[in-house]
Amino acid sequence: MATLCLICDDSSTAERYEIGDRPLVVGRGESADVKINDDALSRQHFLVLREDGGYLIEDLNSRNGTWLAGRRILAARLHHNDCILAGHTRFLFRERHLTAFCSPRTTGPYGTAIVAATSESEVLPFA
Repeated sequence: MATLCLICDDSSTAERYEIGDRPLVVGRGESADVKINDDALSRQHFLVLREDGGYLIEDLNSRNGTWLAGRRILAARLHHNDCILAGHTRFLFRERHLTAFCSPRTTGPYGTAIVAATSESEVLPFA
């Protein structure tokens, strides 16, 4: 599962939108799944979809384009922490990585290892 985060001017997260099995359309129009009040956005500006175990972003013939990591794109594969600019609105793409760490000094009964899961904000993507 992945999340599209709407980013405020102060770089905080204003909203989060879960990306499931069906495409998520972003724009300013009523038919968009994610409706953003930005006159520089097209009614249906871009979509994010799940494909082949990953996520893709596709521009929907928007008049101002969709920008990924500073480059205008028509379609591209998304990666964890990718920055998206559409109109005057910024988004951050986050992929959930469920990761656990184990300390060899921490053991439970019968020598079992105690594993503590980290939160999403503490997990860095693996290379």
